[in-house]
Amino acid sequence: MEKPILTKEEIKWMKENMKEVVSELRTKSELIKNFSKELEEFRIRQDRVGYNTKFSELLKKEEETTNGRKNK
Repeated sequence: MEKPILTKEEIKWMKENMKEVVSELRTKSELIKNFSKELEEFRIRQDRVGYNTKFSELLKKEEETTNGRKNK
């Protein structure tokens, strides 16, 4: 039996706060569009570890840029 990705409480919260979830997904989607070309090489090589590392790094940079923060 596989372990579910989300708990029942998380699913319940998402159903109750659908507008917030959709808003966050739209924001993340826009950020990802900004750097999808940089991730293409990892996708082609099927390098999941490199892809995930680079993805996290780029997402953090994009969020800092859009939010105006310079935290490191």
